[in-house]
Amino acid sequence: MKIKVKLFASFREIVGSKDEDIEVPEGATVKDLLDTYIARFPKLERYREHIILSVNKEYGAPAKILSDGDEVSFLPPVSGG
Repeated sequence: MKIKVKLFASFREIVGSKDEDIEVPEGATVKDLLDTYIARFPKLERYREHIILSVNKEYGAPAKILSDGDEVSFLPPVSGG
């Protein structure tokens, strides 16, 4: 299955791209996709517990199963003041 991944802020800098298409196996979850990116880009590991993931512009729970053509966004944690 092909998934579109969009990367924002520091994640864009780490990966070196604002978006990319990636092939994942049938039944892959949001967590599987994140694990794949952390394996490819170990600097992402420090964000694992705080990264916000969305699937098709809605919150993407780690256990959510991805479908062909989904768009997954990696968003950094946001702090306010």
